[in-house]
Amino acid sequence: MMPAFIREYISNQFSKPSGLFGRYIEKGMSKRTTLDSEWTISHLNIQPTSKLFEIGFGGGVAALLASQQASQGFVAGIDHSDTMVQIASERNAEAIKAKRMKLQQGDAGTVPYPDETFDIVYSLHSIYFWNDPVECLKGFHRALKPGGLLAITIQPKNRWSQEQIESPGMTFFFGDQIFEMFKSAGFQNVRMKVYSDSEGVKLQCILGNK
Repeated sequence: MMPAFIREYISNQFSKPSGLFGRYIEKGMSKRTTLDSEWTISHLNIQPTSKLFEIGFGGGVAALLASQQASQGFVAGIDHSDTMVQIASERNAEAIKAKRMKLQQGDAGTVPYPDETFDIVYSLHSIYFWNDPVECLKGFHRALKPGGLLAITIQPKNRWSQEQIESPGMTFFFGDQIFEMFKSAGFQNVRMKVYSDSEGVKLQCILGNK
């Protein structure tokens, strides 16, 4: 079994990638989760003028896809890793230069935008690291326009290894748990999309409206 200090270091890097090792992790993560990003974006009903906010954008793959669809809109995002902000900004340099995107360091518990700013708020594989998910969801609810959409994509808990589940600083969920969190945070019309592969349910995307 992997020593505890190594597991903690790797867990911290996945939570907040930094330096050269963080860039190495991002390459693997972005490659593995491109399908996840494409699948999630397909459920958001993005319009050319949509304003979107992404929490935990990582390498910026989903932000790029969203920006391509919101061609006359705006994509904002926060990630608590400086390294991810740098990488995602490089990947999305054209949209940032055109002022159609703004990516910055930040925490899921604090949305740095006024009430009713966004049409869509979304996040992929980020909720595992949030200290208080329901309070975070309430913050996203505040930042959404009336009728706006929140979408959270996860890999369900049973698809993670035992070592990953026991990693410090990470909490894994099943979709029905997040479904209940949405309701607790005041979201309406809560529903769930499922993506399956040969091993069963691979991804769950929970959606709700303000």
